[in-house]
Amino acid sequence: MPIPVYVVTGFLDAGKTTFLNELLCRPDWRDLDLAVFRFESGEKAFAGAHARCADVLFSKKELDLQPDRVAERMGEFLRDRSVDEIWIEWNGMTPFAALQALLLHPALRGLCKLGKVIHIADAAKLEALAGRTGSALPEQMASCDFAVVRGVYTARGLRKFQKLLRGFNPGLRVHRATCEEDILNEIFRKRRSPWPSFLLPIAAVAALYLFVAPSLESAVPMNRIVNIFLGIILQAIPFLLVGVLLSSAIQIFVSRSFIENRFPQTVALGIPVAILAGFCLPVCDCASIPIFRSLVRKGVPLPAAVTFMAATPVINPVVILSTYYAFSGNMRVVLARVCLGIFCAVLIGFTFALRPPKKEILSGGAWDRILCGCGCYGGAETVRGFAGKLELFFRHAQAEFFDVGKYLVIGVFVSAVFQALGAGVFASAQSGAGLALSVAVMMLMGFALSLCSSSDAVVARSFSGAFPPGALLGFLVFGPMMDIKNVLMLSSCFSKRFVIRLAVCAFAVCFAAVFLFSYWGGVSF
Repeated sequence: MPIPVYVVTGFLDAGKTTFLNELLCRPDWRDLDLAVFRFESGEKAFAGAHARCADVLFSKKELDLQPDRVAERMGEFLRDRSVDEIWIEWNGMTPFAALQALLLHPALRGLCKLGKVIHIADAAKLEALAGRTGSALPEQMASCDFAVVRGVYTARGLRKFQKLLRGFNPGLRVHRATCEEDILNEIFRKRRSPWPSFLLPIAAVAALYLFVAPSLESAVPMNRIVNIFLGIILQAIPFLLVGVLLSSAIQIFVSRSFIENRFPQTVALGIPVAILAGFCLPVCDCASIPIFRSLVRKGVPLPAAVTFMAATPVINPVVILSTYYAFSGNMRVVLARVCLGIFCAVLIGFTFALRPPKKEILSGGAWDRILCGCGCYGGAETVRGFAGKLELFFRHAQAEFFDVGKYLVIGVFVSAVFQALGAGVFASAQSGAGLALSVAVMMLMGFALSLCSSSDAVVARSFSGAFPPGALLGFLVFGPMMDIKNVLMLSSCFSKRFVIRLAVCAFAVCFAAVFLFSYWGGVSF
């Protein structure tokens, strides 16, 4: 059985060694055989806790120059003696991904398993460190399970630092160093599995269908909601899986330096390359968002990455073919959708070039300890051998699938309810209205229904008797770029400010482009 590994992170003089001394000297730890691996020699000496606690110190130079030798020494140590727990004091200025690379090394693989990661911070220095450590503090925050702050004695002071740290990792639990029971509960709290959050919406739908539907069928079309939900899920999951695998491949097997050296860093060249990449990848909107996140993490210019995300679900080969068949081979509709999609995507990308976000747009999450170790901060390059990278690839794909998939399930359920109950409301709202209102209504319908872009053309065609062609183009262009499930998936990895700006910008650009195109002649079906 793998030995549990507990990691204490933090910057120099944050109090990591003091924390270990106080924790491991507790009476209830005296019966355990412990191994303490320290990668930083702080100002305070490690007390050794008790006779059954072995202390091994590695220098940062040794870790940087000979990581294989460090992993081998750790493996030899663990094989030579029986160990119940492993505690690691990690160097604050070394990427956390380097530790993950050590634990995935052949010498340690199977011997130990990463448990809880605890970040120790000193209140007097934390605010100053936030502006001086570059990506080190955000990475540590994204990688930890909970944080312990020293030098905070009031609830008001704790809330202040909770707000600061949750800016890097939303939902992060922060405790005062004096609250020993809370810290112990956090250490031994079981890690939440991703399965409940992924399967809970499906279970809720099943329960409603089996126990509530018979009594509500006259008022609520439960059978229709369930059928729509299952239909969209079955369409979306394969494409989401494709996107997650592509995203994981980018993170693990493509280095940041490779992309930075080959991807154009200017907007003028980066956007055309993004359009070409979007055309070549047969993925829909469900799959483009994980890839978009990977590109942003890898340093691709934001305007080009946004252009890629907006264009891909509208102009890729699968969508072009499905649109061609849905509209009985009408090439004018296909060309109008593709050209307007490219035009709108480029304009959306340029808005982020003209006015770049002032704050960090990526947000951390509970699963970012895996994601950040897969290349976000250059950590994948430290993993030795194809087998190690392949294992990291599958771990990343699993984590990202559940991370994004739960939002997909929630979004699809909401869209199924809208599609079953709200389509008539939208249709009646446009009755007798002009072109502008018709376009806006169909764009809102595309947002609410959250259809997969590989199949939305069939649905759009079904509305051709009630809406003018221009309104249907609004549905076909805006819907794949931005809908309920896309907003939820984006919210899992980007800041709310960025997601709101992207959604509003996409709606405004698409509405203006489609309305003007239709007003000046447009296309007939």
